[in-house]
Amino acid sequence: MVVELEQVRMHLNESAFEPSRLVAEYVAKYISKLNLYSIEELEREFTRKLSSYVGLPEEYVSTFPSSTEALNAAIRYIRSRGLRLVTVWPSFHGLLDQVRMEGVDIGFIQLTPENFELDLVKLAREGSPDKALYLPNPNNPTSNLLFNDKDTLEFLLRRFGLVIVDEAYYEFSGYTVADFVREVDNLIVVRTFSKAFSIAGARVGYAIASQELTQRLMENTPMFSIATPSLAAALGALEDIDYMKKVVEKTIKLRDDLRKEVLGLGLYAPVSKTNFLFIKTPIPGRYIAKQLAQRGIRVRGYDFEEIRNYVRVSVSRKENNLAFINALSDILKTL
Repeated sequence: MVVELEQVRMHLNESAFEPSRLVAEYVAKYISKLNLYSIEELEREFTRKLSSYVGLPEEYVSTFPSSTEALNAAIRYIRSRGLRLVTVWPSFHGLLDQVRMEGVDIGFIQLTPENFELDLVKLAREGSPDKALYLPNPNNPTSNLLFNDKDTLEFLLRRFGLVIVDEAYYEFSGYTVADFVREVDNLIVVRTFSKAFSIAGARVGYAIASQELTQRLMENTPMFSIATPSLAAALGALEDIDYMKKVVEKTIKLRDDLRKEVLGLGLYAPVSKTNFLFIKTPIPGRYIAKQLAQRGIRVRGYDFEEIRNYVRVSVSRKENNLAFINALSDILKTL
């Protein structure tokens, strides 16, 4: 008889903490209305709360069934305008599947080796008004901010016809470019409720853009696309911002403690501005991930050459982080 180990999930960048209790309360409040496609009262209140959280009028914000779908709407808009899409590399590999499904070509601009920073010379060379640029900031999987200054953003907006900044980890980095949408018509900011708000399973994301761009994005997404329980869950999460901030604070403390342990093993991990670490390994990360999985711990390894010797490790609860460090230490001793 084979006994399967209970897996510690440190591979999907999920929150280590359960949602606010208000999430369950709001889902319960609206569950009896699932016979309806949409509930105007819920939609109005959610939009009002989200607008307040973002700090921009409602006309600048659009909601989607996950940030993935917000990106899909942006990709469809790119295709409708005949723009070519480029991104930095390494960056969010999930984007590759999305552009393939939408039939959009994508090009890559390499980040500087080892420290994974923007190469502004290459960006200047590749930029043009007929191209759209996608930047995760902070970057997934490298965990660092690619930029945090106005000059760099203004440079990118001048060079490219459209700039998409993915701020999935905004609450952990504290840096955003959302306010710039008041001034320009070629910037889209994408965010999610999956990380800091602890409701990844609800699949709710949103985009921030100029009023005109917001309208274009909404034209590229189906009606009634967000399920009522998901919207109710997101509203409940917004009603408890203090809880979200505590989750972020605890996650950052756990992340920084975990990084110290990783450095103590003689490994390198960049300073993270996310809820995960990007750890350089002495052998291919896929092998490390496989060995960890055999010990009941799941992390992300990669086949891409540039990050072949890295693993991405989501921050978990203290006991899980300790189990990861102990397992990793054992593996390193066998090399």
